[in-house]
Amino acid sequence: MPGIGAAALAGRLESAVVADADDVELLGLVVGWQQLIGLAVAAQASVVRELLARGHGLWGDLPQEVAAALAWTRTAAQMMVARAGSLGDHPALDEALRSGAMDVRKVDLVLDEVAALVVGTDELPDRDSVGRATEQVVAMAAESASDLTPTQLRRTVRREVLAVDPAATRARAAQARARRCVRVDWAPDGMAWVSAFLTAPDAMVVRTVLDAATDVTDLVDDRTRAQRRADLFVALFRDIADSGVLPCGERLPTRQRTRPHIQVTVAATTLLGLDDNPAELAGHGPIPAETARLIASDGTWRRLLTDPADGTLLERSSRAYRPGAVLGAHVIARDVTCTFPGCVRPAGTSELDHIAPYRATATGGDVGPPQTTASNLHAVCKRHHDLKTQGLWKVTRDLPGGGTAWTPQFGITYVTHPQPVLATPRAWQHAPRTHHPPDDAPPPF
Repeated sequence: MPGIGAAALAGRLESAVVADADDVELLGLVVGWQQLIGLAVAAQASVVRELLARGHGLWGDLPQEVAAALAWTRTAAQMMVARAGSLGDHPALDEALRSGAMDVRKVDLVLDEVAALVVGTDELPDRDSVGRATEQVVAMAAESASDLTPTQLRRTVRREVLAVDPAATRARAAQARARRCVRVDWAPDGMAWVSAFLTAPDAMVVRTVLDAATDVTDLVDDRTRAQRRADLFVALFRDIADSGVLPCGERLPTRQRTRPHIQVTVAATTLLGLDDNPAELAGHGPIPAETARLIASDGTWRRLLTDPADGTLLERSSRAYRPGAVLGAHVIARDVTCTFPGCVRPAGTSELDHIAPYRATATGGDVGPPQTTASNLHAVCKRHHDLKTQGLWKVTRDLPGGGTAWTPQFGITYVTHPQPVLATPRAWQHAPRTHHPPDDAPPPF
């Protein structure tokens, strides 16, 4: 209903008897309530603009005030304040929101796309040229938004933005390519997200291969297509890890003299099924016992003695600068992460550093006590290793407490203590459920 006010629309919607309406009328009510939401957002934006006009955006922190009043995060409040200002700058968007042609999501994506138009490019040398180009794109978006889904609208607006200034588009594309990366974000229940920021053609190569390889349906295979894609994705990297050879034919580089691998620390009692205590996946954290058993069933086992009754990890001293594989594995297992205060970089991907600097003899002879020992080594990521090398932080081993002491130029000392190789839950401990067959014999059993 273009042109209708919020009060009038709300009255018509409130007066409708839902139980007496047919299906088409009910769908119309859904659309009507959505338009009312847009009217409310537009009206709220006009109030925010009045606060901005009174100088609250300059003299105070309006987003923080809004966040406090609504019990929002400051980020959400910033988005609302920015949207309010943009709706005042672009009347076409404000009108489309009030008329129901656009909702808040569509308004936000249009504003997000046109933000790429900036001053100082070949086609947009000044603010006025940016304003004119932005208004043209926004007007086109507002006119066509009602017939497009958000995804279709974003593609339409992006096409227009790319056409406005080809030279700027090439520059932005080069900057975006430089930010390409792969991320791993941890999730609950022993899961994680692997996401890649790639160029669109590269992303389509990945998608095309995964789709083609999982296109054939095996009647015996009850996995969903999404599950088959995920399993194939992992299989590609598992094959590289198992063979040690990259697709280009080169050998996979080693770390700390060992091939890259995953490390899971699990109690023997958990492996034997005597309890269900969580295990530790290096670089990730706790994982369910059942997941650890599944990994252990197809892995290489190495014993770590953590019980004082059985002894501790043996220290293998060396007079060489580089620690051997056994000593290096000992330090990595002991430190768990980088020893810098608050750093959670896994020890296996960090560097092994001599706390007291290694002093080589002039002749290379075997003089003096060993320096490459577990007590003089610790795992430290490259960033924090550089802080020590540059003399910005000093490091000592707090032997009585077993920790590592870091002291910056301010003179305040921070001590990090060794993390447990395998922490045991304190609040709850569970043994696996056992199922006993019913005994049909009469009592006593």
